[in-house]
Amino acid sequence: MKRAIHPESVPGEPRAIRWVTETGLGAGRVLAAPGTVGPLLEYGVLTRILVEPQGVWTWLADGKTWTDHGPRIRDAISAALALDGWEVSDGDADLLRLVAREVLDGELSAYIASHGGHIAVSEADVDTLTLDFTGACEDCPAAASTLNDRIETAVRARYPRLSGIRRTGAEPRHRGFLGIPFPRR
Repeated sequence: MKRAIHPESVPGEPRAIRWVTETGLGAGRVLAAPGTVGPLLEYGVLTRILVEPQGVWTWLADGKTWTDHGPRIRDAISAALALDGWEVSDGDADLLRLVAREVLDGELSAYIASHGGHIAVSEADVDTLTLDFTGACEDCPAAASTLNDRIETAVRARYPRLSGIRRTGAEPRHRGFLGIPFPRR
């Protein structure tokens, strides 16, 4: 049975498409896939596939176009998600980085911008994420709540292996009279 699926572009990655659909799979790099998805990867139409509970990320090989191959890849993924035989690594640092970036630049971007701040992915490994808070977010007293209640919850829903999230530059700054931070030089 084919699943509902639709493509989304991946900012900064013109060879990549995220196919939005419920996968029923964990989160990681696809090592082997059933149906016609496996041969697309094996014979070089796709260079890499990452999966998460809410999508399949695919990278098209150089010289291939989404116009020529997109419908075939969409149909192959939709059909394969109903089959057994997926082999997926347990996590992937690139996937965690992509999911976190999409959460920050997508569903939480208006919230973050409304407070005058910016949050970016600084580092990611297989199970931990480090974020850089700048602008108003840098010294915000609610930064820990935003980090844990909003960002961690949203990322963990799509990357269940996430075991920790922290922020860079979280060290306290020297404060002047009335607790107002000294400006950075």
